[in-house]
Amino acid sequence: REKMRVAADHLLALINDILEMSQLESGEIVLDRVPLDLETLTSDVFTIIEQRAAEAGITMVRDERSDPMELPYVYGSPLHLRQILLNIYTNCIKYNRPGGKITTHTDSLGEQDGKCTYRWTISDTGIGMSPDFVDHIFEPFTQEKQDARSYYHGTGLGMTITKELVDRMGGSIAVTSQLGVGSTFVITLPFEIA
Repeated sequence: REKMRVAADHLLALINDILEMSQLESGEIVLDRVPLDLETLTSDVFTIIEQRAAEAGITMVRDERSDPMELPYVYGSPLHLRQILLNIYTNCIKYNRPGGKITTHTDSLGEQDGKCTYRWTISDTGIGMSPDFVDHIFEPFTQEKQDARSYYHGTGLGMTITKELVDRMGGSIAVTSQLGVGSTFVITLPFEIA
């Protein structure tokens, strides 16, 4: 039964990713523009991920030097912002190792013309990626090792979806990595101040 549940969860994740990618490509996904509290949303995501990380033997750390979110009330799409952060954190857990660590640093990049910009820097101590693979990480169905899909139970669509959502929000995402050392994801997003 446990093997059937794992297989069913994997199949469900694959189908959901393919459907979402299809919706993004056809322009069917519309981003919400609703008031949200960035501090609450990011804290909620951290709470969800902290439990998953603990189960995998990984420590979650919030960098004490992070900028305070002085303008946390913004307009945005909470569902899709949550999905971006969850996709990044899920990868940081999946490709990490027991005893590993995930660190989050948040920067406020200021405000201008009624908009504020925030940057999340999420680093892990995982298996890392080769420079060649980093150049292709946002391509659909891309995974570095041939056996990665079966070993890590990934679909190879999570980062493609994440990049598409970040682009639609007018932001940017960058990845740096070193094999055997870990990876760093930098997400920069502008928000209309609520």
